[in-house]
Amino acid sequence: MSRRVVILTRQTQTETLVRRYGSEGQAKFMLAQAAGGTASFRRAKAYESAENAALRTLRAAIPDEVKTVEIDRGLVAQFLFEPHDLVVAVGQDGLVANVGKYLDGQPLAGVNPDPANIDGALLPFDMPGFIAVLRDALNDARPSRDATLAEATTSDKQTLYGLNEIFVGVPGHQSARYRLYFKGQEHEQSSSGLIVATGTGSSGWLKSLQGEKAAFDPADDRLRFAVREAWPGKGFSAKLTHGDITEAQPLVIESRMEAGVVFADGIEQDSMRFDAGVTLTIRPAHRKVRLIR
Repeated sequence: MSRRVVILTRQTQTETLVRRYGSEGQAKFMLAQAAGGTASFRRAKAYESAENAALRTLRAAIPDEVKTVEIDRGLVAQFLFEPHDLVVAVGQDGLVANVGKYLDGQPLAGVNPDPANIDGALLPFDMPGFIAVLRDALNDARPSRDATLAEATTSDKQTLYGLNEIFVGVPGHQSARYRLYFKGQEHEQSSSGLIVATGTGSSGWLKSLQGEKAAFDPADDRLRFAVREAWPGKGFSAKLTHGDITEAQPLVIESRMEAGVVFADGIEQDSMRFDAGVTLTIRPAHRKVRLIR
């Protein structure tokens, strides 16, 4: 077998709390001061135990001759993926979105370590189920489905990809101001920002804005944008608030903001600056994410 297995995890909530407060005891004490804090800590510990057990099972099942690398979500952007990698995301849905945008055809499996507590729309396997198909996955013999990525490129040569959605706006609760160009229309807008969703992300944030009918096929070669709370004030238009984006019909946005940002899949730390005068073009990406079923 020539594949390398790359196991992706993220820092658990318990680890985050211990890092913040210095010790597990201090974390439990601090949480105990808040309503429901003790129960929250117990849930975090239970999830951590489930994830650790799942990872032990996976490590033991990987054949000895197969090279294995484990990385934290925070290192994905700097990690060098190899063409024949099999990527396994063990955790919550966000992990699949976090890593998918950095892959170029490598198969990606989402594994739910705690099905009793995680819905996992992007996690088709529990750990026993994935172990049962691991050899087929290593031999590239598992079926897969393609998921479209959103690509955002700025006029100053920044590029960002999103598997779920891309957000354009201002941090915090300030108004986002920009000029929107779409299908021959031009609109000056002030809003709470806008999102551009893929089919994968259409059942999440977009659905909360547009309702049940917002969802569409993750493999569709289109994206859908939605403006959040457009303000029809003097000098601003609220007439263009949604639409479908294609390769031939991208969405173009010119920033009027001094602290504008663009980020993907809810990761605000991994953002692009989008300051006044910069133009952003959003369209479906040419490459797709290959998700193992």
